[in-house]
Amino acid sequence: MVSWPSDIEKVYVICHKVKEKERYERLEKHLEEVGIPTDKICFMAPVWSDELTNELIFSVYDPFLPRPVPGLTFKGRGLSKGEISLGLNFYSCVEDAVRNKYKKIVTLESDIWLREDFISRLSELLEDLKQKEWDYVSLGEGVGTRPVDAPKSYYSTTKAYNPPHECVYRCTDSMMFQLPYLEKLIKTFIPFSEIIDWEMNFQNILHGGKALWADPPLAEQGTCYNRLITSLPA
Repeated sequence: MVSWPSDIEKVYVICHKVKEKERYERLEKHLEEVGIPTDKICFMAPVWSDELTNELIFSVYDPFLPRPVPGLTFKGRGLSKGEISLGLNFYSCVEDAVRNKYKKIVTLESDIWLREDFISRLSELLEDLKQKEWDYVSLGEGVGTRPVDAPKSYYSTTKAYNPPHECVYRCTDSMMFQLPYLEKLIKTFIPFSEIIDWEMNFQNILHGGKALWADPPLAEQGTCYNRLITSLPA
């Protein structure tokens, strides 16, 4: 078995152990099966939607936040509690990574499925990235979007490609970041005014982030492909 790449210091899994008991138990087994060391995994979901107070909501979410661009989605004007808690829990991962000075991290959402050869493909990707400038890499394919210049086969070597458009966050189910970018993000993510993937698109434009897409993808979003049901709209 290929050993875990030492470059990746922490894998944050946005999953509540109690509120998402079935997902947590599946993920705990799944992450072990693909070979991610348990000491690298951190389940991070300190706030669940039903625990949000009005005071907390409006300290982290502002639907009318003045920005130099129009709202990216109509949904941003009225996020659900689940969407707000997802953004806040992701921010908790960023805070922890910055506090601990982790140079490279991966974040996963609770509906993720990783390839059986996840670690070997992650190692391929990191080798390719040594020759490239990057802040963020999308590890999954979101809702089925792939780089236009990548080989079509899911069995080709995983490399990093330039996204075909400016909205680089096709989804936030599986992401990899470098510390310098997280140190910028922690200063501007709160308050947010969009659902997490579109908020991250704004943040990337704001900071001039260098974003890449891994292909063939290393992960699959469970809700998109009907493996799981979610109350969050696609």
